[in-house]
Amino acid sequence: MRAFSFALEYDAGTDPVADAFRGAPDLYGHSLACTVTPENCWRVDRLTGPTDPLERAADAYAESGHAADCLGPADCAADHRTEVLQRDPSTRILFTSWERTDACRSIPHLALDHLGPGVLFATERHGPRYEWHVLLPSDDELGSLSDAIRAATGTGVRFALRQVTDESAWLSAYSGRPALPYAHYEAMAAAVERGYYETPRAITVSELADELDVPRSTLSYRLRRAEAELARSFVGNES
Repeated sequence: MRAFSFALEYDAGTDPVADAFRGAPDLYGHSLACTVTPENCWRVDRLTGPTDPLERAADAYAESGHAADCLGPADCAADHRTEVLQRDPSTRILFTSWERTDACRSIPHLALDHLGPGVLFATERHGPRYEWHVLLPSDDELGSLSDAIRAATGTGVRFALRQVTDESAWLSAYSGRPALPYAHYEAMAAAVERGYYETPRAITVSELADELDVPRSTLSYRLRRAEAELARSFVGNES
C-alpha cells in the first residue's frame, strides 16, 4: 500500500469552508469517513474548537459543503445536504452528501477516475490549509492523478505535493487529533507554548494559571484530563 499526501491552500474569498477555518486558528477538522461512487460522495467530519467558530464552520458546510471536495465552479448545482450528527460546546460531527454533476471536479472522483475503486481518504483542516492523505494499492497512476488535481485547481487555490510514502502517513491522519473539550485543548496548547512540558520546565502550573487567569486547581484538572485522553488515544492506536 502507498500513501499520497498533498495540501490545498485557499486565498481569502475562494471557498466559504476555508474562510470559516481561516478566521479561527483554534478550529481543527478531520474526516472520519469518506465514501465515493461515480455519481455520489458521502463523508463524515469532526470539527473541534470554540463554540462560535464551530457554528460558523457548520453553517459554511451546510451552505456549500460539497465545495470542500469539489475543485469545479462554486455554482456547479450539486444537490448536497449536511446534517449535524453530534453537537456539544467544543465538537460538531457533520454528515455531508452530494450528487455529482457534469461540472463537478472533486478530489474523490478524480481519484476514482484515475486510480479505480479501493482508494481511501483522510483529511485535515487547519486555517486555510486543507490536507489530503490518500491510501492506494500502488502508485502506478499517481502521476496522472497529481496532474489532474493540479489542472482542476482554479484561481485562488494552490496545490502542494507533500509526500509519497507507506501507509503510516495515512494512518496517522486518519486517527486525527483527539477530540478534547476546547478548554482542555486550550490549557494544553498554552502549556506547550510556555514550556511546561520542557525539561526542565520553563513554567509552573501556578505561574501558567496566573497567566491564563484561571484557578490553579482548574488548570491542573484540565491538563490531567487532556493528558489522560492523549495517553488513551496513543495506547489505543498502538494496540
